[in-house]
Amino acid sequence: MKTQGDLHQHKRQTTLTIILFAVILAGCATTQAQRPLTGSEIQPGPASESSQEQEPGQNRPNNEEQPNEKAPVDPTAMTAAHNHWRSQVGVPQLTWSEKLVNVAQDWADTLKEDGCGFHHSHNGYGENLFKASPLIWSDGQKELQDTSPEEVTNSWGNEIKYYEYSDNSCSGVCGHYTQVVWKETTEVGCARSVCDDKSQIWVCSYSPAGNMAGKRPY
Repeated sequence: MKTQGDLHQHKRQTTLTIILFAVILAGCATTQAQRPLTGSEIQPGPASESSQEQEPGQNRPNNEEQPNEKAPVDPTAMTAAHNHWRSQVGVPQLTWSEKLVNVAQDWADTLKEDGCGFHHSHNGYGENLFKASPLIWSDGQKELQDTSPEEVTNSWGNEIKYYEYSDNSCSGVCGHYTQVVWKETTEVGCARSVCDDKSQIWVCSYSPAGNMAGKRPY
């Protein structure tokens, strides 16, 4: 038999939507044979959900990070996450580039100013994009998701299941993965912007750019 206290408990559902996009771009002087393998846009990946419980009338505490502030990416964690996937195929490790951080931050800020939608920079660098929606509670309160460099990079690396090395083909989306492990790429720099609705956009820029049509990543 339910008690009065039991009747006042409600299950709160949080919603997590992760949208993945990637574009891997060659330089301005790219020839016809060197066009990016994956094209200019990649369709979103599947959404996932998680749930939590909370007493009615209580609000989730506000995240200390204000939604209008830049949110720097941990360079050690992000570089290590990339090099984890690169080590599996025996390609040289990436190094962190502050120049590429600035490139990535500029684009993350631009996407934020454009309403946190997705389009691509076409700036001559390789580019992987990731977006995480806010956690939304049943009382309408929003908060930042706890999203890590490992989670972001692994979402790209897990596309390995769609990549077939023998004929250099993709059975699904794999352009994020092939850029992460592209042998000729030597540097990475990543940044993040937090949008007004507390969604977040992650941008990683790569040099030299990968995903040249007709070439294997390693």
